[in-house]
Amino acid sequence: MTITQASVIQEYKTRTHNTDESPGYFTTDELQKLASLWSLIIEYLSANKDKHIAVNSELLERVKNTWPDVHENETIDAQDDEQVTRRAWKFTKGETIRKPSFLNRKHIDCERQLLERHVCETTQEYVDRVSGHHVPLLPDTYFPSFKHPSNSTRNLRDVFWAIASAKQHPDIWVHRYLRANGWDASKAFLCIQSVIEWRATQALDQINWEGEVRLGFDEQRLGVLQLVGHDRLGFPLTYLRVRRIMPRANQAFVLKRYLVHQFETLQYITRSHSRITMLCDFTGFSMDNTPFNIVHFLVTLGTKHYAESTSILILLVDSWLFTNFWSLIRPFLDASLSARIVFAKTMHDVLVFIDESQVPAELGGLNKIGEVKVPEVNENCKMFDETRREQAEIEWREKVDEFEEATRVWCTRFNGDESDRFANVRDNAARDLDCAERHLGQFTRARTTYERLNMVDSNGQLQLPQ
Repeated sequence: MTITQASVIQEYKTRTHNTDESPGYFTTDELQKLASLWSLIIEYLSANKDKHIAVNSELLERVKNTWPDVHENETIDAQDDEQVTRRAWKFTKGETIRKPSFLNRKHIDCERQLLERHVCETTQEYVDRVSGHHVPLLPDTYFPSFKHPSNSTRNLRDVFWAIASAKQHPDIWVHRYLRANGWDASKAFLCIQSVIEWRATQALDQINWEGEVRLGFDEQRLGVLQLVGHDRLGFPLTYLRVRRIMPRANQAFVLKRYLVHQFETLQYITRSHSRITMLCDFTGFSMDNTPFNIVHFLVTLGTKHYAESTSILILLVDSWLFTNFWSLIRPFLDASLSARIVFAKTMHDVLVFIDESQVPAELGGLNKIGEVKVPEVNENCKMFDETRREQAEIEWREKVDEFEEATRVWCTRFNGDESDRFANVRDNAARDLDCAERHLGQFTRARTTYERLNMVDSNGQLQLPQ
């Protein structure tokens, strides 16, 4: 089935989600292609079960502390956090900030360091500073697993199953690449292989382990990208404030890590959902908010690393500057994502896709988005328990083996007399794997602001108000 912008808009106007090509609604031909893809994956995993890839991740870089002379209690006078970040941005752009003549160089240097601290310190550094002492939010050291403890490499089989089991059924994750490649199993396999190698080299397991604790606190404080509710079809709704993307106030890898962590968090807490809606607010933005390297990185995430994850992408635009931005990104969009992009100029346009109760209040809706809450002491206490983590990992590996074997049998007996029985065995194995992964995740993924806002329950399941 070919997706068009008109067909996507019609789904929202009629409030009827098209389930074609979706898990649970596959045709016989689609199931056959899914089985072909799984056969390629299992063959690949068997041949590379002991293969490790070296970690070479810019996402794990750290910003050097450049504010040694600032007293921990000193702050900057400003109306809000966005204003402070914009002042820091002006420093990095070389613009002169007007100051009273009595301020000497020492005062100017002090303000520069205060601005740098504001935009560069991690959440851990912020919590330590506010508390006046070090607060152990995470264990001091990280290792990928008990079976493969070296932090300099990643095992390919582990990397695959870590993300495939992050969904309620591994088919939810795998089938995306079939859809993205016109149901061509060979092309889909090559894409999955590339994504797994990218996840290994970028050490996304460590990104999830460290969570918001090692992220830059400024991006979280600004709420650049947030999960805020759901759209009219029930898909989770995220809100991107483009004007708050200010990459020149910090180093590029800081924003990239933040974006990847947001995508990763959404993958895990939307376990039963195959798609997410994104409302991109371009009101008040400038081209400085959308430098090419960040735009290209974000498009790559959406079209390749997290392919077919979008239900609809709503671009709220109020400026002619958007024409320049659109000409910048349009060549990089694939046909599938392009069909899911719609433009909105007014609140009326947005309400076609999102109920007023879910639209952020700052846009004229009724949704008062909860403020970002910093990590709390002991919220990650299970991550310090290595004994229980090891047991959870053993159970997860057992369920991975069971699902992999059930899938292997299902692929070979797909057209047999007992195909339904093998499919049921496989689905039962998927449910067991889902439970094992959610249990293991309590020891390997730091809690997020969504847990603190009670949008996610203790089992990692998304709980959005209706």
